[in-house]
Amino acid sequence: MGHRGRKSLHQNDLAAALGVSQSAYSRIEQGDTTISISQLRVIARRLDIAPGDLLREADGLAERLRMQGVVVSDEKGIQPAAVMIGLGILAAILAASK
Repeated sequence: MGHRGRKSLHQNDLAAALGVSQSAYSRIEQGDTTISISQLRVIARRLDIAPGDLLREADGLAERLRMQGVVVSDEKGIQPAAVMIGLGILAAILAASK
């Protein structure tokens, strides 16, 4: 379970905090869109975690994926088999179990 799930927050809760629709927030969690630093701060505040801690978790997850042989990239479209990281990994950390 991710940070959002542990806080019993729904996508609508964080979407409202960011001033975006639930579907737009869902795209953030899926890694289909990125967020700004100010949006990262809003999300971190709602999750009671420091933005830097979220980014460190994202880096740790990316490293674990690399150790498993997964190609991790910060940019879309580099390789079809590449896994998007950047703030897409942050989204994976925030996502609750579905």
